[in-house]
Amino acid sequence: MKGLLAPCSALLLLGLAPAVQAEFDECRFMDQVLIRLGKAMAINRAIIAEGNDSSAVAAASEALAQQNESYRRTKRQRAKAGCDGWGRE
Repeated sequence: MKGLLAPCSALLLLGLAPAVQAEFDECRFMDQVLIRLGKAMAINRAIIAEGNDSSAVAAASEALAQQNESYRRTKRQRAKAGCDGWGRE
């Protein structure tokens, strides 16, 4: 019985490690998506605030609306995945 305990324990531990790592990677990926969306949204807000070129403002406004929806969707997915708080590295 003791002969089986060690190999079974090792397999169990090896099986759990990738699952924990995958969850961490998912949260980290979503954090990176939110950061990139936030940067792009800030640029579009600046273009809109500047208001020099009406076609650029219209394009930025449309892009901002899509980015805003993507940001909200990603935040909901992040909450469902159980990612808590922003990780600072």
